Amino acid sequence: MLRRVGEADRRAMVTLLAQAPQLNLYLLGNLESPGFDADYCEFWGDFDEAGRLRAVVNRYMNGWTLYGATDADWPRIGALMDDYPLSMERLQDNPGGVPSVLPYVQRYVAASVVEAEIMTLAAADFRPIPPPDGVEVRRATLVDLPQLITLYADAGSMRRAPAAVERPLRDRRVWVAVVEGAVASAALTNAETQDAAMIGGVYTPPAWRNRGLSQAVCSALCAELLALPKLPALYWENPTAGRVYGRLGFVPNGVWRSVRLQPR
Repeated sequence: MLRRVGEADRRAMVTLLAQAPQLNLYLLGNLESPGFDADYCEFWGDFDEAGRLRAVVNRYMNGWTLYGATDADWPRIGALMDDYPLSMERLQDNPGGVPSVLPYVQRYVAASVVEAEIMTLAAADFRPIPPPDGVEVRRATLVDLPQLITLYADAGSMRRAPAAVERPLRDRRVWVAVVEGAVASAALTNAETQDAAMIGGVYTPPAWRNRGLSQAVCSALCAELLALPKLPALYWENPTAGRVYGRLGFVPNGVWRSVRLQPR
């Protein structure tokens, strides 16, 4: 049975998702905040006849994430996404019990599929990188929102709508590199739990690249997370970015599968 879940189901959800904590960072982070009460974040659970939770499904704005056991009702989960009134644009396709959920989705097809390497950073492996001379690296505030909206508006695959830029400023954390008063690079956390955080949105516009800004801003964000302490995690597509993360001390820890969707 697939149904909306709430606070009474939290313990069972955490127990299931903790089987793969790095893959489920978005699910665990969204469960902690915003939880069950936001209109842009909804959770469903798939239960067997004995009431055992088999799968968790989460919609966050136009993106979907899910994780479940092999015996979960995958066709019904696919039908839920097909029938949802808002369009589905993104899918984190690491479902656990099956190789992919795409065969169970009829309304959408994959416009692109990216398999990226997950990396994590242990405190003992962290090698901080200071900012270049003349560059201020600091945690961003809402005062920086207009510049961040402009930065991410033309960020290619990392493009973000204004609301998606504002939310981590309010709910999580964003770090920026500032050159001559202009935000020239940024990194943020897409999801956080008590123990870990998923870093994303690492972007430097072409005019500011090859100056060490991304690695400096990532280094500062990682230093803050490790001090909390939270395990920094991320995934990457660009080999250049992978080399930067390696210099900071990140090590491989799995595969992340992201799908951009379009109507069939």
